[in-house]
Amino acid sequence: MNAEGFDNRGIHSDVCAQVHVLEMLTLFWLFFMSATFIIQIQVPDPVSPASDASLQFAAEDALVQVIAPAAVDSANHTGRMGELLAAGDLDLACNELLSSLPSTVQGNCWVARDGGPTARYGGGSTPLGRTLSVHELVHDQGVVWTVSVQVWHTGGGA
Repeated sequence: MNAEGFDNRGIHSDVCAQVHVLEMLTLFWLFFMSATFIIQIQVPDPVSPASDASLQFAAEDALVQVIAPAAVDSANHTGRMGELLAAGDLDLACNELLSSLPSTVQGNCWVARDGGPTARYGGGSTPLGRTLSVHELVHDQGVVWTVSVQVWHTGGGA
């Protein structure tokens, strides 16, 4: 800076100060607008673990209610669900499972035989919102069935 207030490039020091003030105002404006944008982003609340637990308990209870009862032909089958599956009554087995769900929970029933592909059986409906699946293996007459129940809260729930 020389005696007249100019730097080596011939620019007056007041001009440099004004440029720095404009730079700082621009940076502040960018920061403020970025913060405003981030605050406006709608981030959904995470689903409560209690919600997932209630769905899991509902599905597990429904499976127990259908798997646990003794078979009509108890000499040849391990339980009611195994008996229905072995007889090929997959829709009836799944409808019993789905009817065992509480009124606040809806679901779909999926069945696979001996590690084959799963297929949907029974009434069921289209899931609304988050779903949870619970799987159970049913062994009857040397065949292993995978029974899965996919559940969600009525109306899509929390």
